[in-house]
Amino acid sequence: MKIQLWSIGKENDPYIRDGIAIFQKRLQHYVDFDLKLIPTVKQAASLSIPELKKAEGKMILDMLQPQDYLVALDEYGKMQTTIQLADFLQQRANAATRQVIFLIGGAFGLDSAVLDRAQLKLSLSPLTFPHQLVRLIMTEQLYRAYTVLNREKYHHQ
Repeated sequence: MKIQLWSIGKENDPYIRDGIAIFQKRLQHYVDFDLKLIPTVKQAASLSIPELKKAEGKMILDMLQPQDYLVALDEYGKMQTTIQLADFLQQRANAATRQVIFLIGGAFGLDSAVLDRAQLKLSLSPLTFPHQLVRLIMTEQLYRAYTVLNREKYHHQ
């Protein structure tokens, strides 16, 4: 199984990039993982929020393959524990899912068409985080989930 973390927005600041690199390297031990930064829509500042979300949504939907399992990170999504995330990853592996994509939307969230396409909507917290930080948090949580699955001592209960 391959896991991708897609995120709309600019390049990571150095402290975020370094943190992601640490967990990405660790994660590669367990699964094929890749972080894909999707550039913002051209002339985004001239678009209304609904137009921007629709344009971002079209771009994302055009990039997805029909067999991709899409997990949309959304403030109204389901909250899970790390153990539940680990169980989810195991279920996807058991179902022979080829690719799971965790998607972080743009500054105003995800278009309804993308949310409708997602098989799972996941919320990290009721708090609002900077998108760059969410990239780091998700990379670390994926690593943590795999250490749970492999009964390693990284995660404490």
